[in-house]
Amino acid sequence: MHKFILTVALGMAMPVAFAAEGPVPWQQLSAEQQKTLEPLKDRWSEMPAERQQRLLRNAERWQKMSPEQRERLQKNRQRLQELTPEQRQRLRQRQQNVRNMTPEQRQRMRRAFENFRTMSPEQRAEARKKFQAMSPEQRREFMQKRRQEAEKSKD
Repeated sequence: MHKFILTVALGMAMPVAFAAEGPVPWQQLSAEQQKTLEPLKDRWSEMPAERQQRLLRNAERWQKMSPEQRERLQKNRQRLQELTPEQRQRLRQRQQNVRNMTPEQRQRMRRAFENFRTMSPEQRAEARKKFQAMSPEQRREFMQKRRQEAEKSKD
């Protein structure tokens, strides 16, 4: 019985292992995958297998999205393409900073963002204006005070 289970498990894992190792010919993609990845068709065969696999995973996620989610993602991509190289670099740095945060820090950041989102547009504009007018030292003090208030509210 154990041999049977092992054989079945290995049999199921083999296609995944082979798929992750080598490139995937365009002709082996499903019609839906080809449609989603159409802009990459001419370069597909030249891509490293790892990139192909990543794109296939992304195409699968895309296919599972609602039309609203797809539209939001397309708008975000467009905004990203419109950024200058310096702005993109700052964005990548901020993303790295978030990845380096502890779960507690990320949770605090999410709560602060949610609080900001619940403000009226006028309140958000006023808050941005005040924050941007602060010196770096004033910003640090402000953020430290907010952290302390958040810690107190948790207790």
